[in-house]
Amino acid sequence: MNFEQLLYAEVLSHHKSMQEAAEALNITKSGLSLAISQLEDELNVKIFIRSSKGTTITTEGKQLLASIFEILKSKNALEKNASLIANPQNHQKISINYMNTMLTPFIDSFIDDYEEKYSDTFFDITCHSLEAIINNVRNKVIDAGFIAIKDESNDAMKNLTFSPICHTKLVLVCSLNNSLCRQKEKITIEQLKSQRFSLFNDELHDTIFERLQLLCGPLQLVLRVDDSWAMSQALNKLNAVSFGRIAQGKLSRDRKVLTTKTIDIGHLIDDSFVLGWLTNPNYKKSAQAEQIMIEISTKIKKDVL
Repeated sequence: MNFEQLLYAEVLSHHKSMQEAAEALNITKSGLSLAISQLEDELNVKIFIRSSKGTTITTEGKQLLASIFEILKSKNALEKNASLIANPQNHQKISINYMNTMLTPFIDSFIDDYEEKYSDTFFDITCHSLEAIINNVRNKVIDAGFIAIKDESNDAMKNLTFSPICHTKLVLVCSLNNSLCRQKEKITIEQLKSQRFSLFNDELHDTIFERLQLLCGPLQLVLRVDDSWAMSQALNKLNAVSFGRIAQGKLSRDRKVLTTKTIDIGHLIDDSFVLGWLTNPNYKKSAQAEQIMIEISTKIKKDVL
């Protein structure tokens, strides 16, 4: 048997007829039929039943297909690894985690300079909670994390390096239809008590929420989300309020986020935050990773300051 025969069997298993599979493989129907017959003879197992109505896989064939898939998957992994060893310069990977709603500068920096600088790079960027980002940096799972923190001496970040990019402050965020938008005075504790809250999956937001509850008593939490679209739905359709950092709002491309109203709560809590990079001093980043971090930082400073 050979890899070509195994591939043919795997592809045929997803089609209703030899003709359909042959067209997908760009070979003749007779060539496919011969290859399948040779594979069945060598394995001494009937993999497919052929009839005028089409092709169906046998029970024995289903059992074999799992192994065939794994063999083909291993073949691809071997070829990819060999290519990486032979041409390491053509297989760069940059992994960055960020906290909610700050995706724009990361994607723009990569896409804008892709042809010139990053055409051989795989960029892995995902949104995570602060705790997850710290763990991923500490365990050298990612090159860097972009985070928002209150205290740069946070014990959880011990032995890691935090490089500040800009300062921002926490505000209350609501839709333009919320009654809070119509007042000019500072928001009161009584007004907070009447609001529904929707929170991002952010432990710092949780801490702020708990501190406000110390002042106000129990507050109504109706939703917790990871996605800015889901948050905008809560603000606009449930008339909920949430926490947001001014810098993150400026870095968002979500139109509904951009049209929300921000309300100062600095008279009730400490609202200062710092945005910046979290890295592991014992992890050596590639030159490309260093370069794109510089470009992202420049974009953030331009958009925020």
